[in-house]
Amino acid sequence: MDIVYFEMIENMKEDRCIICHLKNKAMNKFFDDFLYESVNDYSLRDRIRKGGICSSHARKLESFGDVLAHAIIYSDLLSSFKNNHRVEILPRKKKNQEQNICVFCEKEQGFEDTYTRAFSHYFKTQPKFKAAFAEKGFICQRHLDQVLEKMTSSSTKNELLSIIKRKIDEILTHLEKIKEKNDYRNIHENYTSEEVKSWHMAVRFVAGSED
Repeated sequence: MDIVYFEMIENMKEDRCIICHLKNKAMNKFFDDFLYESVNDYSLRDRIRKGGICSSHARKLESFGDVLAHAIIYSDLLSSFKNNHRVEILPRKKKNQEQNICVFCEKEQGFEDTYTRAFSHYFKTQPKFKAAFAEKGFICQRHLDQVLEKMTSSSTKNELLSIIKRKIDEILTHLEKIKEKNDYRNIHENYTSEEVKSWHMAVRFVAGSED
C-alpha cells in the first residue's frame, strides 16, 4: 500500500473533509517551501509575473509573514504592471485567449486531483478504506463531486452516496433539534456538543474545510 493510502486513513475525522485537510496541509508545505527555498527561483517568479496571484492565495501567503519574500515577489508584480500597462501598448484581448493561471491555484488543483483520484481508487478497491470512511470519514460537497466524476462504477458511486446521505441525515437530525430549542417553549435548553458539531459539519460540507 502506498503512502497516500496511510495518510488518508490516519487523517480521517468525522467532522472535516479528508480531501480539504490533506490538500491544505500540502499547500501549507508548498507555501513554506516556496518562501524559504524557491522565492529566488527565476522561472517560478516569471510564472508568477505572467499569472499573478489570486486574492485568496495572496492572503494566505501574506499570513506566513515573510517580509523579504513579499518584497521580492511584489517588486516583480508591481514593476511588471507598471511596464506593461501603458495606453500605447495595451494589447487587445482576443476571444477565447488562453489565460495564465495563479501558480498556487495550479498547485492546489494538482493536490486536489491527486487526493480525489486516490480516494476514488481506494474506496473501490480497499474494503478497509471504505469501512474506515463509513465509520469516521467526511468529505465536502465539492470534493465529493470530484471523486464521483472519477468513479466509473455506478454501484460504487451509489455506495459512496449512501454513506454520505446517512451522515447528512445525522447532521439534519441535530440541526432540527437546534431549531426546536429556539422555540420559546424550549429556549431554556442548551445546545449539546453534537448539535454544535453538526452545525460546523453542515458549513464544512457546503463550503469545505480550512484546517
